[in-house]
Amino acid sequence: MCIKAGKDELDSVKNLMSMALKAVVAEALQVELDEVVDEARLVEDLHMGAAGAAALRELIADTFDGCTVDPAAIPTYAGLLERVVLNEFRDVEQREVCDLAA
Repeated sequence: MCIKAGKDELDSVKNLMSMALKAVVAEALQVELDEVVDEARLVEDLHMGAAGAAALRELIADTFDGCTVDPAAIPTYAGLLERVVLNEFRDVEQREVCDLAA
């Protein structure tokens, strides 16, 4: 089965990662999935405290190949998503730059 969730393969992967991260955030912070939107502030809107930040850090590492982030240093869900996606694609983007230079 093939799933298309974006304009191209990379966009589809990023969108699927976003869905997975929303589920992780909802679970770690014990909020409803529909509360986890791009503009949601982790502390003010999703009520992330120290225990929630620790749970979120651990679940992100478990879900995204050992990705380490400090949720307490990131104000919004969109910022958290950007950090996780950039971490996941850091090697891909470097290879693409090298391929373009060749």
